[in-house]
Amino acid sequence: MKKVYLSILMSILVSLSFGQQVFLTEDFTSNQMPPNGWTIDNMASQWSVQNSSKAGGTAPEARFKWINTVSTSRLISPPMDLTGVDMVVISFNHFLDNYGGGNYQIGVATRSGNGDWNSVWEVAPNANVGPEFKLLEIQNSDVGSSDFQICFYLNGNFYNLDYWYLDDIKVFAPANVDAQLSGFSTPEYVNGAVDITGQITNFGLEEINSFDVEWQVEGDDEVHTSSFSGISVPFGETYDFTCGDQFNFPIGSYNVTLTVTNVNGAEDENASNNSITKTINVVSHTVDKRACLEEFTSSTCSPCAQFNSQFVPWCENHADEMTLVKYQMNWPGSGDPYYTQEGGIRRQYYGVSWVPWLEGDGSQIETSISAAQAVINQAAQEGGLIKIASSFSVTGTEITVNTTFVPFANFENLKFLAVVFENETTGNTGSNGETSFQHVMMKMLPNADGELLNVTDRQPQTFTYTVDLSNTNVEEYDDLGVAIICQNEVSRKIYQSAYSVENGSFATEARLSSLTVDGEPLEGFDPDTYEYNVELPEGTTEVPVVDGELMDDNGMKIVVPATGIPGTTTIDTYGEDLATHITYKVNFSIINGVEDNAADVVNVYPNPTSGKFYISGVTGTSKVKVYSLKGSVVYENDKFNNDVIDLSNVENGVYFVSVTDANNKTLTKKISIMK
Repeated sequence: MKKVYLSILMSILVSLSFGQQVFLTEDFTSNQMPPNGWTIDNMASQWSVQNSSKAGGTAPEARFKWINTVSTSRLISPPMDLTGVDMVVISFNHFLDNYGGGNYQIGVATRSGNGDWNSVWEVAPNANVGPEFKLLEIQNSDVGSSDFQICFYLNGNFYNLDYWYLDDIKVFAPANVDAQLSGFSTPEYVNGAVDITGQITNFGLEEINSFDVEWQVEGDDEVHTSSFSGISVPFGETYDFTCGDQFNFPIGSYNVTLTVTNVNGAEDENASNNSITKTINVVSHTVDKRACLEEFTSSTCSPCAQFNSQFVPWCENHADEMTLVKYQMNWPGSGDPYYTQEGGIRRQYYGVSWVPWLEGDGSQIETSISAAQAVINQAAQEGGLIKIASSFSVTGTEITVNTTFVPFANFENLKFLAVVFENETTGNTGSNGETSFQHVMMKMLPNADGELLNVTDRQPQTFTYTVDLSNTNVEEYDDLGVAIICQNEVSRKIYQSAYSVENGSFATEARLSSLTVDGEPLEGFDPDTYEYNVELPEGTTEVPVVDGELMDDNGMKIVVPATGIPGTTTIDTYGEDLATHITYKVNFSIINGVEDNAADVVNVYPNPTSGKFYISGVTGTSKVKVYSLKGSVVYENDKFNNDVIDLSNVENGVYFVSVTDANNKTLTKKISIMK
């Protein structure tokens, strides 16, 4: 969550607003710099639009790039007519990537009549700033003019910064009551019941003391409402909330709309920012997630050597907890001699701006041991949404990589990538003092862009690549490794990673050795029979629990319960190779019978019983089954002939007695066992 900071505190409210008035918005989606109506004062070539989201919004965004000079540069808005307005708010996202040395400032200023600029916010950085969301309240002499302007400025030694990113700029006069739903933080992929969580930000003049939150799943009539009161949320501050009802739906994808209502017991004056719709995917399974760390580095980079002196031994100590790949870059100076064009494409994909640069599961993190450890910790909490089985072999200068993965949800824009690396190289020694380099990328398969896929829940995907490495920087062909990466092409989020096993061999046995329903062995089970029909007594509402034992413990099974009765529970089983896949099905239906009523000639007595009971009104030989409420069979007799039935060994509770006579007519009775 981003913390909202209010850099200019409100003091006196000189007017009331009855609805937010918006004078300017800019999100740089035009991909034009400067945007239409904007101008740049000095250093125009240093401003650009980038397909990145480092400021904390969504791509694209504006960026100012460092240059070796001392100067001032301004990105200036078009004029705005604020006639009759006493106060406005400027909001924006930003991130300052500091290089070092200080001696420069970033800020926001206002003016009117093309006059002097009046600074309303300024920072003199000596470290990175943000990413953060800013709200600036403006009540200076420029407000109220017919030609009000704002600018984002930099002043000083531009060599001492790397980049300044800006996004989602807005100038508005706030409403009196305006609660913005600023976050819907429930994860995109969930396994089981989860909380609906989010944040509101107070964009109105009045302090928020209470509000309601509603959430609803598209296609579902039920609206879930939670109320929050006894709180204090001043202008510009945020409040985190957790709804009372949990999201608990079967496997699948759901569009969920979250809405804030009834703010301070009244209607929100700006309803345009009250709702967020998000797709929540309920996955079929999770496994342990292996964190992925990707370092961009160079043998000519002194800070890289300093960082690697700590990072390399840390990686060795955590080798079993993560997948590691390093890309040697072609700067500073002459760069690393093991730089490749594929590494450059990966650099562009992440928007890498300097070295050393560290990506953790697809997101840029600080080049620090604590940040790397946090990625491992987060991966352990998340759980993996994909399982991978991969092996590779090397023959001469040729490598073959065979990989199968199983996704646990439907994924669009899934990038699959195999990265061939050398565990240690020494031939790329440069000028920074490092003499050995670990996990250096040599080749990317099928290429640096990977395979772009749309995959289906629980359906295996297999890829085999063979490539000659003779034209790469490989030093020793018996020192190679392969990293497998599965990530979202758009968000760059890595769902799972793994190392391929050299000369690995995976078993193909995927069958079950047993199948149970509510803990009882399924009658007639055969490992090579994949579908079964189970009849349940009338009145059964709870889906029986189905489970099975794999013949090979190294395989994988995924049980997907039926959503109701009638319905089907499936068990997807996989061999250790993951490519071998079997689906077992257990179809549940309700026995056709007649419920208890006084006119029935068939009677069960005594009822209740301590365990032993009789059935009257049955002529000839019949079939009798007794079911628990969950549908498991606790007694069965295919040649019943008015015998006593002894259930003294079962637990107390309500049971169903199913009687099928010689004419194949079935009757169902209830009986209570009370010992």
